[in-house]
Amino acid sequence: MFQLHILLLCALFLIVIGVGCAQIAYVEDADIDKRKINLEGRKPLYSPARCARYQLLYPGDQLNDWICDCAPAALYHPETDACYPAYRQGPCNETEMLVLYKEKIIPECVSNPCRQDGHFLIRDKCFEFGNVNNSNNPCPNKEYTYVLGVNPKTLMVDCVQLSMQLETRISEQEPNQPVAPPDYHIELAEKCLRGSRLSTQGRCAAAP
Repeated sequence: MFQLHILLLCALFLIVIGVGCAQIAYVEDADIDKRKINLEGRKPLYSPARCARYQLLYPGDQLNDWICDCAPAALYHPETDACYPAYRQGPCNETEMLVLYKEKIIPECVSNPCRQDGHFLIRDKCFEFGNVNNSNNPCPNKEYTYVLGVNPKTLMVDCVQLSMQLETRISEQEPNQPVAPPDYHIELAEKCLRGSRLSTQGRCAAAP
């Protein structure tokens, strides 16, 4: 009789634990679903009235939660608590440029061989970022306005197609909203991109 009583108590304990675990799992799933609903349809915005230069307004984890962070191809510089375009002078000395190397988290100032902001050395010749002049444009397919710039995904100097970015940005812009400059790459903006403030501060969830 005593053993039967013990078995009944153990069975009851397991049932209670199982129900509790199921409730906890359900709450977590519900929270995840709620966050997905809150974030659905919310895209980064260009809001110069709320965010500093080279920053966009990104949706947070709550419905009315927004946060300013670096635009794509811009780098967060902890010492000045600001964002600057990659491979530009930014907070660096006059003949330097701000670069984020692949294995690094914090950008650093390095010497610019061209000794002029907005210029990059390719095969012993300096070219200006964004220059559409054929004689000063090292990119192929110039008829499609491929110009020298920074790839927002790789943060490396590359040829970027400005005309397509401008067309997409203007067509998707909400009425009465300011249009983001071309070098903000708003159509490629995502929260926690490499080089952003959140990423630099280690506040982004690790990829599964």
